[in-house]
Amino acid sequence: MVICVQQLQKRFVNQYNMKDLKIVKDTDVHQTICEWITDKRVVIGDYEDMKEMVLNMIRAGHCFSMDRDRLRDAMEDIAYMMNAEDDALKDRVLRSLEYEDEEDDEDFQDLVRTSTAPQRAPQRAPQRAPQRVPQSAQEEANEPEESPIEEIEA
Repeated sequence: MVICVQQLQKRFVNQYNMKDLKIVKDTDVHQTICEWITDKRVVIGDYEDMKEMVLNMIRAGHCFSMDRDRLRDAMEDIAYMMNAEDDALKDRVLRSLEYEDEEDDEDFQDLVRTSTAPQRAPQRAPQRAPQRVPQSAQEEANEPEESPIEEIEA
């Protein structure tokens, strides 16, 4: 029972005990990851191995102070460096080298096509002649009653 309590106390202390933080900035992210791989003798077979390794680095106190896209780019670069024959890693790196705003270009082309197309004037609704208001009861009695159904001439 005593051993169990000691293990629980040790686990509690380890869980809430802060580690020494190692801030990793975007300017040295490649170097820091490569040093970790060398020091820990990590084998990177694919990108999943790289993700697991970065999780281990964070668990050990590394704080990646950068945009996550920048971190992913570094992870892809290093994983490809270590396995240049892996076509999946090569494709990841190649995709990251493509322009990201290809969809924006398509939207722009659609906008150009619609703005340079001949424009039609908006169709106006046919105007009705203004109705004359009878001035007296006599005129009102002489007026024919309007039918709510309009006749369409063929």
